[in-house]
Amino acid sequence: MNAFKFSRIGYVNGSSKLGKGKKFNVNTFGVYLAPSNLSGRNVCSMATSECIKGCLNTSGRVKMDVKGMIVNARIERTKAFYEQREAFMAELINEIRLAAAKSKRAKTKFAVRINCTSDLSLEIFKDTNGKNLLELFPNVLFYDYTKVPNRVRLTQKYSNYDLTFSYTGYNWSDCETMLANNVRVAVIFDTVKGQPLPKTFNGYKVIDGDLSDYRPADKKNVIVGLRWKEIANRANNAEIKNSPFVVKANGQKAVTITDNVQPLTIAA
Repeated sequence: MNAFKFSRIGYVNGSSKLGKGKKFNVNTFGVYLAPSNLSGRNVCSMATSECIKGCLNTSGRVKMDVKGMIVNARIERTKAFYEQREAFMAELINEIRLAAAKSKRAKTKFAVRINCTSDLSLEIFKDTNGKNLLELFPNVLFYDYTKVPNRVRLTQKYSNYDLTFSYTGYNWSDCETMLANNVRVAVIFDTVKGQPLPKTFNGYKVIDGDLSDYRPADKKNVIVGLRWKEIANRANNAEIKNSPFVVKANGQKAVTITDNVQPLTIAA
């Protein structure tokens, strides 16, 4: 037991989407924090209004959590990260070590996704000696989605970090830069479950991202197609589905296209 108001920080295959990694013989340790500023701390600096309203924080089994226990636990985890950082990190590091060891004994691959419902740099997740998670676990593969363009530089700095950039409905110029630099881009379509996604989007190949959450298994310069998942707030569902955040599968084009694509470099 720990001293927090929640039982654990992360879980291995703790959601159906993380569990799909089993098809690649991968166990994924995932952490769910409270998205945007739900906890009073903003963990999604580049979130748009549509992203906030349509966040998957209230999709899936959370829709059936009438007492709000799951969301409350995510809020408490986020508060603990900011208010009890040293204790939080000690617990998180221990949980990752135990999970990695268990996967090794089971002869399965192991991966970590810290930002299941957040968008924080892994460089701020440090131990008391100032080492971040990517440095503490050089043989563990970490992966994330992000809307922060500069975050992709971490993939050049750390060989054990895999990143997928996210299309917001308004940042296609950034997406083009990512694709030109061999970074995959996630796009949400209005395609319903069980129906095929578009084969291409804006000239780029679309792969089915719902088959697994384990993005490191995908090619880099492709569109990761994701189907819109309904959230608990029905009013928001209709609003978000009709916004640029969710692409119409009948050929809708992205906005703010630019030909001014520059190579990514690591700032000094």
